[in-house]
Parts: sequence; C-alpha cells; structure tokens
Amino acid sequence: MSSSASTRDLETEKLVDDWELLKQERSRDRTGPTSKGRIGTVLSFLGLRYQNESELTLRKEDRSGRRWVYFTFETDPQGINAVRGAPQFGSQANGTYHICCLWEDARPDRIIRNSSIDRVARGNQGAVVVLYLSLSHLTEPERHDVRRESWANDLTVLIVDDVLLTYLAHCEGDRFRPFLEVSLPFTAANPYNPETAGWGSRVAPEMFYGREQLEREIVSRSGTSLIFGGRQLGKTALLRHVEERFSDPDLRRFAWFIDLKAAGYVPDAESAKDPRDILEVLHDSFRQDDILGAETSVHSQEQMRQDILDAFENDRDLQVLVMFDESDAFLQRDWSSGSPVVESLRALMDDTGNRFKVVFAGLHNVQRFANRPNSPFPNLGFNSNTPRRGGIGPLRDHEARNLVEQPFSLLGFRFEPLAVDKILSYTNRHPSLIQFFCHELIQSYRQSNPDGSPPFIIGIDEVDRVYRTQSIQGGIKRRFKATFELDPRYHVIALAMILDQEHPTQSWSLDELRSHCESYCPLTFDPDCLSNLELASLLNELIGLGVLAQDGDSYRMRSSLIAQMFGSEDEVIEMLDELEAEEPYSVS
Repeated sequence: MSSSASTRDLETEKLVDDWELLKQERSRDRTGPTSKGRIGTVLSFLGLRYQNESELTLRKEDRSGRRWVYFTFETDPQGINAVRGAPQFGSQANGTYHICCLWEDARPDRIIRNSSIDRVARGNQGAVVVLYLSLSHLTEPERHDVRRESWANDLTVLIVDDVLLTYLAHCEGDRFRPFLEVSLPFTAANPYNPETAGWGSRVAPEMFYGREQLEREIVSRSGTSLIFGGRQLGKTALLRHVEERFSDPDLRRFAWFIDLKAAGYVPDAESAKDPRDILEVLHDSFRQDDILGAETSVHSQEQMRQDILDAFENDRDLQVLVMFDESDAFLQRDWSSGSPVVESLRALMDDTGNRFKVVFAGLHNVQRFANRPNSPFPNLGFNSNTPRRGGIGPLRDHEARNLVEQPFSLLGFRFEPLAVDKILSYTNRHPSLIQFFCHELIQSYRQSNPDGSPPFIIGIDEVDRVYRTQSIQGGIKRRFKATFELDPRYHVIALAMILDQEHPTQSWSLDELRSHCESYCPLTFDPDCLSNLELASLLNELIGLGVLAQDGDSYRMRSSLIAQMFGSEDEVIEMLDELEAEEPYSVS
C-alpha cells in the first residue's frame, strides 16, 4: 500500500471515530476544546483547511438543552481550493464559514429555518455548513424536502450527514469539489449575476471565464498597453481579475487598478484633473505599498520620477503593473497637448526594462488614439496591422460554453442537445448577458419545477420561454442600446444592413456598405469626411463588439437576432431618419 493511500485510510479512520464521538457527546461537552477538535477533523476531511480549535469560535447555542451549537470558522482564504461555479463557498466567503452542529432529529423545515442559519444563508450570502449529528441520517425524501425548503426560501446550506461522508470517503484527491457537487443541487445557490450593467468591476474568480490571451498580453512585459472595447464587455472585470492574480508582494509583484474617471479625469469639466497629475497618483501608490519607503515625500515631477526609477534600481525583483480604466478622457486631453504624459510613462517603462508597465483601458476611442499620427502607442504594443490586438469582445465559443455548462453542472443541471447553443445565440456570447440569462434560467426552472430531482434537465423549450420574458428582453435591448450609443455611425451601419438584408447570411463589401450608408446619412459617410481606412476601422470595431462578422473582404451581421432588437422595418426607417436629421455627428 502506498504511503498516500495509507494516509487517507488513517484520515478516514479518524473521521469515523470523531464523527461517532461527536454524535454521542453530552450537551455540556459540545462547546469544549475536545468537541472543537472533532469538528475540525470533519472540516478538514471536507476540504476546509483546519489548523487548530482557536479558528472555531462559538457564535450561539440552544440553551434549552444544546440541541444545536453554532460556530464561526475562520481560515486562510488561500487555503480553500477555488471551485468553478461556487463563489459562495470560495472567494465570497473570504475564509469565513458558519458551522451549525445539529444533534436532534429535525424536520427539514426546522433545519433550514433555524434563525441563526437563516440570517447568514438567505439570498446566496454566507457560507453555511450544517453537521447533521442525529443518530439517523437524512432519508432521501427528507433530503428532497430540504431542497424544496431551500428553493422556496432562497437559502443555501450544505448539510453533512453519514451518507455524504461515506460517499466522500471513496473520493480520490481533494474532497471539497465532490462535497459541493453532491450538496449544492439541494440548495438555492445561484452563482450568476442578475444584472446586465453596473456590476462588472468585480467578478468572482470562480465565475471568470476566458480572456486568457488578453490576460497574458496585460501581464507580459512585451504585451500590449492598450485594452479597448464596448461597454459591459468585461474590461473592468478583466483588469480586476489580473490585479488579483498578478499581485504577490512576497515575490515583489504589485498590480494597481486605477479608475481614471473616478479619480477626476473626466471630459469637458472645469474641475477635470490635468493628466500631468497622474505621476503624483503613481508616486502615492508606490508609497502606500511601502516600495519607496515611508520617509519619501512628494516633490517635483522630476523628483517623483527619480524616486520611482531608484526603487527599481534598488530592487531588481520589483515589478509593477498599473492598469488605468476609463482612460478615454485622460488620453483625449493628453493627446490634445501632444501626449506628453503618455510619452513620459512610456519612457519610464523603457528605463525599467518594462518592469514598470502601464495599461490603458477604455472604449474604442482608445484604439482611435493609437491610430492617430505621431501617436506614442506603436511603442506601447499597438500595431495597426493587427488592429484587434487588445480588443475585448464576446467570449469565444468554448469560453462561453464553459461559463454556462460548468456552474450549471455543479448545481445538478444537465442540458438537452442544442439548449446551450440557444443560450449563446440569444446572448451573442456577451459575458454579462450570459450571466444575466443563466441567473434567470435557474430561477425560472426552480419556480416551475419545485418537485424536480437531480439531475435537473433543461431543454430548448425552457430556454425559449425564459428568452421571451420581459426581464430578459429588456436586459438584452439595454445591452445593445449601450453598444450603439458609443458612436452614431455604428447605428447607421447596422440599420442600413438590416434594411438591405435579403437573407440572414448576406454579406457586403466595404464599398457596398458605404453606398448604403451614404444614401441615408450623406454628410457622415461622404468619402471626403470618412475615408475607406476610417470606415474599415469602424467595421472592425463592430466586429469586436460582436455585431458584425467578416467573411474575407465582406461583412455580415453576426446573428439574425440582432435585427430583431431594432423592431419592424418602419421602426428601422424611423431611426435612420432621426440619425440623418442629427448630422453631422460630433465624433472624437
């Protein structure tokens, strides 16, 4: 027998002994160190890393006979293996788990509706684990009663009993994932975000899918310093994700996310900050992370720059990644002065061998700055021959499928053939829309199938029914409205294609598109006002936004569903008439 197998056997033996002793404990012993140690054995067995009983603190107990005792378990968040699709019991728990030990035979509603449990488990909030220490385990009907109560009351509680522990004893490797796989289907857990806008600054690591190539570009010293794309496509979520993964002070690696709009770099405002002030912001960040030393104070621009250079000279392991979000107004104002700030930041990168690196993220205006004459961006990783490098658009097919299938699988769901394809078609593979749609799909299924048993099967009919709901239709339309508000020329191009479209896969050459658009908005699409290069750039931007696709030298609508977002032919014509009346457009 191998040493690892022998270790697991000993671990299982100790679990069985401690579990049985826990079940037999007298009420006066249930909060003592011996009891805590035995609970720790169970937690470690489940994959919740346990060091000593001091990590388990008494929260509350049933004074009438101690039928139950409620603890809070604090552990190192890094010690818990993140499981895709389960942020509530991973990053969102932040190392805090609520452990309820229940000694009496209890009806499922008494387990779920325990006041101390309800307070932290409702609405996918706290991470709650119940150790069901009754002399008998939950029967299958009782387990389904727990699921019904959980769904009805929006409570997520993982219940551990003899049956579950017996199953886990036969699992190889870390048991935390299988523990979640067999527990979460009987809860109200829903890891998807129910909003389509305004939430993208934070996405739990367990729910962040795809963008690997862009992540590598950002952290690479030779990677691009430009990230661009439409609203709600995940730029901010990507930067936050990189910040969390790259930062490691022990390795002398630091990553800072700086929202330039929130910091006061806004367009057309008397109070807007001067881009030259950004060096002071950076200098302060270096000081806050004690890279410069507490004694360093803010002096002249040149002195602050020298302080930063000295930090890299004195620490050869030091790496700093600065990610500027909402950088459009900042870059516009700096460009109008000849881009001195961007040039100075580029020089800092050069002088440190790119151990200091800046990344600018924003809308497609950011890409347009890079294309302008005398732009410093070709020296920052932008190449006009690869105009989509750094562009963030819809997820790739396999990324979007994983975002749908993996969390659903963990919750006990399975899809009939083509059901996932329908979801991806309806959401156009936009991550925020997938999150929104899947959240609603889970809620809808549970409301319609209160007596379902895992595996829960979702078919095309269920997907279609959710798609037709007012909330989903409204959310998708808001998402597309935000896309076309970025630039009125996007709107003209899409509407002209819709009116001219004879079949869903029809494509147009650049000249054909110009001709159609010029017939509706002649001032904007006149070749003297909009060159072929500029028009091609707009079309590339629409490809990046997931509106268009390219077939060789021709362009087509990426999905027939996009046309449906604009309504009837009369409504499309009315929108084009309004756009023509607003010419000429003021576009930066």
